[in-house]
Amino acid sequence: MTSGTEHDEVIDSGDHVIQQLNLRDVQHPGADLAMEMDIHDRVTNPRGALQGGLLATLVDVVAGRAVLDDGPRESVATADMTIHYLRGVTVGPALATAKVVRRGRTLAVVCVEVTDVGSGSLCALGTVAFSISRSRPPDGNGTVGSLAAARR
Repeated sequence: MTSGTEHDEVIDSGDHVIQQLNLRDVQHPGADLAMEMDIHDRVTNPRGALQGGLLATLVDVVAGRAVLDDGPRESVATADMTIHYLRGVTVGPALATAKVVRRGRTLAVVCVEVTDVGSGSLCALGTVAFSISRSRPPDGNGTVGSLAAARR
């Protein structure tokens, strides 16, 4: 397990895999958060469409950020994710729009639509559930306090 400090160093260096996907926030009416991702040879499958796992990553990131932006800064973890792939994103960019359906004290549910902006086609529908917990500062070992205590 890496400490929060090590994670922050990777983020600050620009070397995190998520940063290499070049996701960007965009404005979209009715969305709690919207992000775009360009389509190019490094992210497509042999049929020329956005690779399914990367589309799932886009859905997870936009949904998680929508939950965090919708409330106090807490820790969220994906508890469940369902994606219905309807057609390939081949022109691009891929536009993911997230709408928080429910945000309770310990659970949030987000719906995400992924559209191929270039073709105007709806390409995927996703539902993501997140477990929400209070953020706790790491202890001296770089782990969250209760986790470190449970391992002792």
